[in-house]
Amino acid sequence: MHTGLDTASELAAGFEKRRAGRVDAGDVKENLAELAAAGITVAEIKDAAERRAALRAVAAGCGATAFALAETFSAGMAYGTLYDSAVRLGLAERAYEIAVERVKARGIEVTGLPGTQFAVSRMRGSLATMVALLDRQSGRATADGAAGLAEACTASLHVTPEADSVVSTAFSVLSGDRDGTARLTQIWHDLKAASAPVSADLARELVGKAAVGIDPTETPRWL
Repeated sequence: MHTGLDTASELAAGFEKRRAGRVDAGDVKENLAELAAAGITVAEIKDAAERRAALRAVAAGCGATAFALAETFSAGMAYGTLYDSAVRLGLAERAYEIAVERVKARGIEVTGLPGTQFAVSRMRGSLATMVALLDRQSGRATADGAAGLAEACTASLHVTPEADSVVSTAFSVLSGDRDGTARLTQIWHDLKAASAPVSADLARELVGKAAVGIDPTETPRWL
């Protein structure tokens, strides 16, 4: 059965092809219009888990489009933070896919190197951890206010730097591969051009205060 996720993945593949060789953010408005026409909208996708999956799929084709779509999905800071993390995870997943596809195409001379195998292993482990943490924290970020946001921030504090790390590792794996690194450069640009809904410092504060039982709305904020 063809699903909305299948449609999002197919459209994302088209976004990626159209963006080939470009250094800009891609055709974001046009991409969003195509997604809307296909029913990839906040009105059609009600379930939060399905929204995160759609964002990961779209991110594989164009991160800027996925971040823009995430803004339309957001219903409060907690969900906005989780959706932002889903996009970053999707970008990291695509970087991993590109790295693995291209080193396999180069044969045993590259895949047989310990450095390649270790790097791929690190990326795979990072992705698995991000997926598990994002799923877990999404189930916990259901409380209203600061408590729910702290649960969402627990995921973002890990996913944001780990996504960067996966893409950086993919760059090292594809050293000397001009076409492969060109696509990774687009992914890196998308990661760095987007601002998280909650800054890293505020996220750490919210998570820490929630853990020790301090109301983050109290003033003064610091002793």
